Amino acid sequence: MMLEHFKIIAWAECPFCVRAKALLIQEGCEFEYVTLDHSPGLLSFYKSTYGMKTVPIVVYFEEGSTHGKVIGGYTDLVDHITEKIR
Repeated sequence: MMLEHFKIIAWAECPFCVRAKALLIQEGCEFEYVTLDHSPGLLSFYKSTYGMKTVPIVVYFEEGSTHGKVIGGYTDLVDHITEKIR
């Protein structure tokens, strides 16, 4: 069974990717942080799979689920976290 967690698909030097990671650390969330600086084919695959054009690509996995829900980018993650707190 998988824990509730996030997956961030990122570039190492992307400021919004770094902010997304920092936000999840601040909120005490479990997450995977995958940098694809040297894997353009894999990045292209993820962009196509999740319907995103830029990074970060933030995906949320509910507990027990193996299929994630695309949250979006950094601002979408902020909105998601804010809604959960309310």
